[in-house]
Amino acid sequence: MKLRRYLKLLVLALLVGVVLAAVIIIHGWTGNLPSLDALESLRLTSTTTVFAADDTPIARLASEEDGMSINRMLVKLDEVSPAAVAAIVASEDRRFFRHYGVDWLRIGGAFWQTVRGHLQGGSSISVQVIKNTLLRNLSGVRSIERKFKEIPLAIELERRYTKEEILEMYLNVSFWGGNLWGIRAASEAYFGKDPSELTLAEGAYLAALIPGPNARYRDLPRVRRRMKALLEQMVTGGWITREMADAAWRQPLVPKGWQAKYDAEGNLRSAKLVDPGANTLPDLVVQVAPHFVYEVRKQLIRRFGRAKVFGQGGLRVYTTLDVEMQRAAEAAARAAQKRGLPQGAQLALVGLDPETGEVYAMLGALPGTEGEFNRATQLGDGAGRSPGSSVKPFVYTTALASGWSQASMVEDKEVSFPDPTQPGGVWKPKNYDGTFMNQAVTIRYAMDRSLNVPAILTADSLGVKKLAAALGSAGFKVAKTPGLAIAIGGGVGATPLQMAASYAAFANGGWRVEPRLIKRVEDAAGHVLYQAKPLRTRLWSADVAYLGWDMLKGYIYDEDPLGRGNLAWRARIPGRVVGGKTGTSNNARDLWYAGVTRGMSAVVWVGRDDNQPMKMNGREPSSSVVNPPIWRDFVENALRGRPAGDLVVTEELVRARMDLLSGEASPSGVPAYFRAGRAPAPAGLPVGVSVLLGLEPNRDCIAGPEWAPEQLRWKAVAPDQVSRYRCR
Repeated sequence: MKLRRYLKLLVLALLVGVVLAAVIIIHGWTGNLPSLDALESLRLTSTTTVFAADDTPIARLASEEDGMSINRMLVKLDEVSPAAVAAIVASEDRRFFRHYGVDWLRIGGAFWQTVRGHLQGGSSISVQVIKNTLLRNLSGVRSIERKFKEIPLAIELERRYTKEEILEMYLNVSFWGGNLWGIRAASEAYFGKDPSELTLAEGAYLAALIPGPNARYRDLPRVRRRMKALLEQMVTGGWITREMADAAWRQPLVPKGWQAKYDAEGNLRSAKLVDPGANTLPDLVVQVAPHFVYEVRKQLIRRFGRAKVFGQGGLRVYTTLDVEMQRAAEAAARAAQKRGLPQGAQLALVGLDPETGEVYAMLGALPGTEGEFNRATQLGDGAGRSPGSSVKPFVYTTALASGWSQASMVEDKEVSFPDPTQPGGVWKPKNYDGTFMNQAVTIRYAMDRSLNVPAILTADSLGVKKLAAALGSAGFKVAKTPGLAIAIGGGVGATPLQMAASYAAFANGGWRVEPRLIKRVEDAAGHVLYQAKPLRTRLWSADVAYLGWDMLKGYIYDEDPLGRGNLAWRARIPGRVVGGKTGTSNNARDLWYAGVTRGMSAVVWVGRDDNQPMKMNGREPSSSVVNPPIWRDFVENALRGRPAGDLVVTEELVRARMDLLSGEASPSGVPAYFRAGRAPAPAGLPVGVSVLLGLEPNRDCIAGPEWAPEQLRWKAVAPDQVSRYRCR
C-alpha cells in the first residue's frame, strides 16, 4: 500500500517536474521574442530601381541578406493578379481569412500525418511571414522551439495588421527558388511578365513551387501533378468554377529554362530542363546605358555605403539619363563601326547639359562590348589620357582672360627649349605636319590650323605655372612639375566625362560644371535621402567665355586664306551653330573631339585600351577625320527638335572682320568678336588720317600682348606706314 502511494507520488512529482521544465523551457523560448516593430524596416529590404530622367526604369540592383544576393521587388496586393493570389492562398492556407494567425485544424492534421510517417507542414500564411522575417535565422530548422516562437508572434501579427496587409507581406517575403524573393521576382524569372498579368495556371504553378522551389523547379511533371490537385481543390472549395480549372489545365505552361509539349487536354507529353539556372535573376539588370548605370552604382556606394545600397536596398534612384539621347549615342557609335575605326580601337562618348552638368548620355565602350570598364570615366585609372590639341582652347582662352585678343600675334617658327628629358637636353617642338609658317599669325588662325608652336609660345608668355593652374581649375589632371608641353596636352590627363564638363564653360558664360548622373534618391517609403544641386566653378568672365566660344566656332567654320581645308568641317550640323576642337596625342594613341552647342557639351574619344599607337588603313589616323562625324551624328539626333542658334553675345563685346593671318581689319576677313576698343581698326581710312600704334618701350615695333598697356609708347603714323612697324 505504501509502495503504491510512493509510486503515485513519484509519478506525480515526475509529471510536475516535466510540466515545470516545459514551462521553463517554453518561457525561455518565448520570453525574449523579437518585436514586430522590426517588420517595418524588414519590409523595405528589396531591389534598388534606377530610373531615367523621364522616370522610365532602366536598371535594378539586387540587395543582399546574410551574404546572399536577394532579388526582391516589392508589390502592393492590388498589383498581383487575383487569380494568382487565389491559387497561392488556396494552396498555402485555405482558411486564411477565417483563422486568427494559427490554423489549429491544419496543425493537428499535420501532426497526425507526421506521426504516420508523412512529414507535412502546418504553417499558416501569418506564421510563414514570421518565419521568413523575424525568425529567418530559424527558418531552415524544424523544431518545437521555432513553433512555440511562431505561434504568439503570428497572433500578434494578426492583431496589428489586416489580412490584406499580411497577405501582401507574404507575397513579398516568400522564397521562390534561386535568388527570387517575392512574387514580382518570381513572375519575371519564370514567365517574364509582371505579376498583374499572371494567369490562373501560372499562379497555380508558383503556388506549387513554394514548399520546395529549387527541387520542384527541376521536376516539371511533379509540379503539374500538384497543380492538378490544387485546381481540383479550388473547384471543390468554391474558389473557381470547373470551366476555369479546365481552361487553366489546358494552358501550355512552359516556365523559363524548360522545353515542354502538351496535348489538347493539357497533359504533359514531353519536358526537358535546358537551363537549370533560369530561376535566378542577375544581381544587376540593365535595360539601357550599362556604363551609365555602372557609374551610378559606384556613386551610390560612395555616398551611402554598401550596407545601405545592398544590405537594405529598396532605393529609388532618379537619374539624369535621357533615353532618346542615349539611343542617339549608341546609333552614332554603330555608324562609326560601320564606317570603320582604327584597328583595335574602343570608343567613349559623353553628352551633358552645359548649364547644370546633368549627363544626358554616356557610352563607356562600343555597343556589344563585354565588361564594366568605363572608358568615359576610367581612362588612365581615372586620371585620363592626353587630350592632345583639344587642350588648346583653354590655353588661348587663358590668354584672352589675360588681355589678349583673337587678333593677338604669335610666331610660328622653329624654336627650342632646354629639357633634360629630351635627346641632347633640348626640346624642339614641331607642328603636326613637321613644317613651320615662319611668320607671326593670329592666335585664332593658330587654333584654326591647330599649330603647336604658337600654342607653346603662348604658354611661355603666360607662364607655365599660371597655365597649369588654369587647366587644373578647368578639371584637367596636370603633372606635378609641368612644362611647356602642357600647351599641347603633354603632362595633362583628361577623361571624356571631365572634358565635357570643362568644355561646358564655353557655352554657359564661363562656368566649369560638376557632372551629375543622379538627381534624387528615395528610400522605399518615399523619403528623400539625397537631392542633387548644380555645382559650378567660375573659370572666366562671361565675355572671355564668349571669346573662347567664338574661337571654337572659327575652328569649325573659318575658311583658310591660304586655301587649305577646314580641319573640322565634318562636325557641322545644318541649322545649328557648333564649336569644338579635335585632339590627337603622340603616335595617335588618343583621338578626341570636344564640342559645344546650345544645350549640349559632348566629347568623343577613340583609342586602344592598351594605350598603343593606332593605325587605320596602314597610316596614323587623324582625329579630324575619325571623331567629328561621330560627334555630329550624336548631337544632331540628340538635339533634334530642340532650340538651335548661336549663343547670346555679351554687351561688352563688338563684332569686326579681321584678316586671319595678320589680324588687321579686312572687309573680306572672318567675323570675330573683341572687347570694346580692342577691335582691329577699319580699313580704308581717309587720306591724312593717322593710326595710333602701341610700340615696345625700347624699339619701334608694334607691341605684342605680353606688354602691359602702361608700358607702351604710343605713336600716330600714316596707314600706309603701319607695316614698317611690324617686326618679324
